[in-house]
Amino acid sequence: MRLRIRESHPLTRPRTGRLTALLTGALMLAASAGTATPADAASTKSKIDWHSCEDATGAVECATIKVPLDWSHPRGQTIEIGLARRKATKPGARIGSILMDPGGPGVSGVDEVKRKPNLFTSAVSERFDVVSFDPRGVNTSTPAKCDTELLHQADEAKRRASRSAADFAALRRINEKLGQNCRKLTGPLYDHLDNLHVIRDIDAIRTALGEDKITQVGYSYGTLMIQQYAEKFPQHVRALVADGNVDHSLGSAWDFLDGQTAAMEKNFVQWADWCDKTSDCALYGMDAKKVYGELRERAKSGKLVDPATGVKVDFDMLTGRAQAVSGPEYWKDLAKLFKSLHDGTGSPSPAPSTTSTPQQPEMPKVMTYPQQAMWCQDWTFGIKNYAELKSYIARLSKRYPNVEWNPNATDGALDCVGWRGKTTNPQKPLRIKGNLPLVMIGNINDPMSVYLWSKSAAKQSGALLVTYEGFGHTIYPSTVAFGPSACVNDAIDAFLIDLKTPDQGTSCPAVEVPGEGTRPTPRPGTPS
Repeated sequence: MRLRIRESHPLTRPRTGRLTALLTGALMLAASAGTATPADAASTKSKIDWHSCEDATGAVECATIKVPLDWSHPRGQTIEIGLARRKATKPGARIGSILMDPGGPGVSGVDEVKRKPNLFTSAVSERFDVVSFDPRGVNTSTPAKCDTELLHQADEAKRRASRSAADFAALRRINEKLGQNCRKLTGPLYDHLDNLHVIRDIDAIRTALGEDKITQVGYSYGTLMIQQYAEKFPQHVRALVADGNVDHSLGSAWDFLDGQTAAMEKNFVQWADWCDKTSDCALYGMDAKKVYGELRERAKSGKLVDPATGVKVDFDMLTGRAQAVSGPEYWKDLAKLFKSLHDGTGSPSPAPSTTSTPQQPEMPKVMTYPQQAMWCQDWTFGIKNYAELKSYIARLSKRYPNVEWNPNATDGALDCVGWRGKTTNPQKPLRIKGNLPLVMIGNINDPMSVYLWSKSAAKQSGALLVTYEGFGHTIYPSTVAFGPSACVNDAIDAFLIDLKTPDQGTSCPAVEVPGEGTRPTPRPGTPS
């Protein structure tokens, strides 16, 4: 669910980290080269004119195809969808194409393929052409464009919205202004970014690839693409894997907030218990829950100061740093940080140079930003007013007394406050016909696409659910910090290659070692 592009280290990332990441990548629009122009993906096959990609790691090909801007008028105006492909490393044993559906919303699948030769296991890469795409509005596809300054203002307004009725009203105004600006800069595409359009684009990609039945793997928000593709096009499914599932049957903003905050609270308790039992933890012997509780109350009262910087740490900043409880590789560092804040120890930051000022990159006035429109067209998570938001916060604080709030949930709950547009793909339970080859994966400690959502989506769809007993957001083909789970990889590889469905109740043990780990390249569709 609402899985934004964020900075990689949760101990230090600011709430506006997603804008920084987007500015460094999504603004650059690749030139459209060869195109295919299917008028209707259900009836017309098209040849894709692949060409060598620029700035790719290894041999990667890129292309674009044209699809209808509005699928209800398939012969009308068209837009472009960007593609990237790595050919099967053993072409003689090639099965077909495997399409990776990226997360976000708003992650670039083209960049994932271009930069990461290990999107899948070597066994899968040998047998399939690995293909991905930029969803409409993203990167090399026809972009959705917004004013950069308004995006910053909207981020800041979300951070402040819970402070007062006036701050909530300010969020409503800036979100409305942002939506109007994006619609003006983007044109009619802005109101056609929902996932129902995306799955029609995916079927156009299938047709252009010449595949009668397609194999797909979706991550995070890309699992909604998997789920709704299975509903709409069951006849074109060879095998589908959905890793880190959203639950598009969630009825309200409360359900969303409660699910993600419950997951963060669970991970916090595991971190605190580890600290209290582990001598390597900086808070060993101090009662980690008690220490954090004191920090939390000091932050709320405006009395918590970072000794390394002299900057006040408010509740929002503290909670943002506490998200590191969901990554065991950060547990030691998180304990050190909290001890420093608790004790008031740490070296002050060096004073800025008086002789020179570092040159800051100039911010573009307009950037690619489809996320708000995508989200608000797919979900009816309206919070009516400040009183409703405060009631949610009070309920969460009582139910989850340690963390009280998960800032990952903030965007999803507040992005559509004041937004003027139509929710064209509102929530509803999945209705998938037949016994499709569909496997879902859920991590029991996933703080974003929480495990209960994967269980719910699997029950609705009839999918076989593979459980991973560890941490992180998505798992196949490896954890971000600790390497692969052979149990998960073997089960999914056998399904993708040989169509062997995993055993009912397959559950794979965690591979993480708390306090240890490195950070290789993130998996596709996850925050980076």
